[in-house]
Formats: sequence, C-alpha cells, structure tokens
Amino acid sequence: MSLSRTRSPKLVSGVYRIISEASHSTVRVHQHGKPILLSHRYELLGVFEQWELTEQEKGGFLIRSMGLTLGQVGAENDVMIINGGNPIAFIVEPLGDGLYTVKAPGDDGLYWNISQPPTRQLPEVHVKLGPGAADGEFEPTQLWRFERLDDDSGAYF
Repeated sequence: MSLSRTRSPKLVSGVYRIISEASHSTVRVHQHGKPILLSHRYELLGVFEQWELTEQEKGGFLIRSMGLTLGQVGAENDVMIINGGNPIAFIVEPLGDGLYTVKAPGDDGLYWNISQPPTRQLPEVHVKLGPGAADGEFEPTQLWRFERLDDDSGAYF
C-alpha cells in the first residue's frame, strides 16, 4: 500500500543541513580526502554540518562543505568524499513529505545511502553510493531532508 505524500519543494541554491531520515543526524565532514559521514553523537558542528548547494545550468547541484576550503563533494570507490578537485553535480529529487533522494549523474541509478544508522557500537557511518529501489520505494537509509539555513539574499536564519 502506498501512502499519499505532500509535495516536497524543489531545492534552490543555498546553504542547508542535510539530515538522514534513518538516523535524524546530519551529514558532516572534518577534513579533505575523508568520507562524509553520519555520527551517533549529536553535537552541533557549525560549518562542518553546513552544505552549500549550487544549482548547475545542465541540472543537478554541486555540494560543498562550508567548513572546508575547496570542500566539494565527489566520489571515490562509491564513497562520498571531500575531494576539492573533482566535484560531482548530484541530482536532488523531491519525493514528498520533505524527503529527497540524492542521485549521482549517469544511468547507473546510484543514490546516496548509508548501510545502517550510526549507533554506539558503530558511531560513524560513511555516506556511499548504492542502487535505488527496483520498485521505486526507497528505504529510510536512502532518504534525506534538506534544512535551509539562509534565504535568497544569502542571510542566515
């Protein structure tokens, strides 16, 4: 049975927190060349959990960490990393109820996902690329919320 959803607004360029629907924790990063991750700890990380989305002419968004110079998100062996030199324009697809998927470009159908929510035993979980659902229904580990932190003038809330 499919539940009806309210529409999710189309995202625009701006600064956001990206929140996992599975764990309700934010996507974060601390250094170049390292994976972006979710953590079991709920400390506020300021700019290290803030992401600038810049809409591209040909579609998709470049995603950049506000906490790192040259902090663009790319992929290495299907793990999302801050690589500074090879950013990927990800396609952010609204699903409804404020939920989105983040898809890598191309025909591979690879989406941001986590293997499981972080726990005390596994306090950090890397954000990776993985296949979407064959039936079109995504798992909570593949769903994301984008909390806008600025407005169209660039001022923070």
